[in-house]
Amino acid sequence: MDAIIFLVIRAVHVLVAALWIGSTVFVSTLLMPTIETSGPAGGQVFAGINRRGLHIYMATLSLTTLASGLYLLRHFAGAFEVSTVVATHAGIVFATGGVSGILAGVIGGGVVGRGSAQITALMGAAVPLPDGPAKGSLLQQAAALRQRVKMATRVVIALQMAALVCMAVGHYV
Repeated sequence: MDAIIFLVIRAVHVLVAALWIGSTVFVSTLLMPTIETSGPAGGQVFAGINRRGLHIYMATLSLTTLASGLYLLRHFAGAFEVSTVVATHAGIVFATGGVSGILAGVIGGGVVGRGSAQITALMGAAVPLPDGPAKGSLLQQAAALRQRVKMATRVVIALQMAALVCMAVGHYV
């Protein structure tokens, strides 16, 4: 029974990690640039996507990937024994991939997720205001946050790719 549970969790980990990475790349390279260049209609699309739960979807993918990955590392390393992990090249590679994935999750949730929520709130507050300094200030804050979110998303993708490569080659080193 333990082998079946392990294999199910491993399959879930691979599937959900693929969805997480693919979704991150899709949203950051295709969806967000299109929304940004669509003017006011783009803001409506972004608000609609958020109402449908994009942030919950991304958080669920991230947390499921991380939780299943920690289970797999625990299984591999025997209760997170550092001496076991660093005793083999495979352990070092898997641990490096795990740390990359955890950092991607932390930055994705802490910087990208929160920043996106703040942008949504700022834009929601700016829309009903008449043109003027108050609206301009909110739009500037949103623009600065967008740049921060873009940079953080690039870091998340790099970390996800590092984790993916480590997991792909871990058994072969």
